[in-house]
Amino acid sequence: MRYPILFFPLLLAGVGCVSHEQLVNFNQGPEFPAAGQAIAPVPEPLIQPFDALALSINALDAEAVAPFNLPATNPTGALAPTGSGPAQAGANYQVDAQGNIELPLVGTFRIGGLTVAQARDSIAAVLTRYVKNPFITLRRFAQFRFTVLGEVKTPTTFTLTEDRVTVLQAIGMAGDLTNYGDREHILVVREQNGQRLYGHVNLRDRNVFQSPFFYLQRDDVLYVQPLKQKVATVADQTTRILPWISAGTVFLNLVIILSRR
Repeated sequence: MRYPILFFPLLLAGVGCVSHEQLVNFNQGPEFPAAGQAIAPVPEPLIQPFDALALSINALDAEAVAPFNLPATNPTGALAPTGSGPAQAGANYQVDAQGNIELPLVGTFRIGGLTVAQARDSIAAVLTRYVKNPFITLRRFAQFRFTVLGEVKTPTTFTLTEDRVTVLQAIGMAGDLTNYGDREHILVVREQNGQRLYGHVNLRDRNVFQSPFFYLQRDDVLYVQPLKQKVATVADQTTRILPWISAGTVFLNLVIILSRR
């Protein structure tokens, strides 16, 4: 009977333990190349609903372009928001929920889904009806928002004014993974072109940098799944008494050993 009793505390001690390998990132797959690795081109961001735009139009005929150069809506230069996220100082146009802006004289003009360069060229093309040789400067203020949930130290939603954020940066902003975060199964939920996409990122795989989900898109949701060992840490009635059972078993083993001497 002594051996099963001796084994029992060892079994309890193993419950909930996480191995060293499970806590290490980038330890799977081929080694990183010593000579460096080319960075895959990142697609140029597209104008999205609720983005704020700074649009400036110039031409030799200053009076002709004056109606299009709208001032900011308050002394700070910030637009009153028409959707989610804060407005940006210096912006004079804001994209609505359908991806449109209201251009004076022109009316509703669709700009969502275009790059800044494409939007600039499209606006120039339509303004040639009203202005001769317009010169357009367009700047986009992104309302970049994403959410990190699950086994991270600070799960929350972040709103930034930049639009190039990686999975690693997002997890860093959330305080990094907990010891029970599953580095091999990080779910990325993405809404794109009227579809909901589901991707998985493996932080232990050195090829993670080539993943199409390595760079986040606006409104992405990251969910870090828990390891199976997390189950043993849930504070139910059973797990609360496990330390006492383990300590009692050790004490009983000691009594048996001393009594046989």
